[in-house]
Amino acid sequence: MERKYSNIFSLLVRNQSDIVGHIAYALYKSEKANYIEHFCAINNRKPTDDELSIFHDISSQPDSVNKYRFVASNILSRFIDNSLQESIQGIERSCYARHADILKDVIKPLRPPKKRISFLHGVAQSIAGAFIFALIVAAFMFIISYKGAEVPFVIIQR
Repeated sequence: MERKYSNIFSLLVRNQSDIVGHIAYALYKSEKANYIEHFCAINNRKPTDDELSIFHDISSQPDSVNKYRFVASNILSRFIDNSLQESIQGIERSCYARHADILKDVIKPLRPPKKRISFLHGVAQSIAGAFIFALIVAAFMFIISYKGAEVPFVIIQR
């Protein structure tokens, strides 16, 4: 008995670069494997070529071919959308990180450099500040205590 072959591959795959067609053919093969598995579970045997021809005839109908291609197209579309979304997120993260680095490089020269002041320099500043404060207080006290008082000035000539 001559074995029958299905022409489903040529119905689903239009050319070697037809990705949707190849995915559709994989969907067909998955359904065929499920059909055979279900048949074996019910009948306790593998289907004959005549029994498989029923599945092939139904799968070869234009509506079935369109269904396989439609489902394959949706699978491919979702895959591309997910891949693009992941790529976009990766590019955004990379851009944000790069912008942060660029901003740090721009801001760094604008900041005045931090000078380390030695301990002795700080002590000298404190003493000078205290001395100036004491002079100011003494000047105010002098002005307040001699306000309105006559101060005789004697000029000595020689």
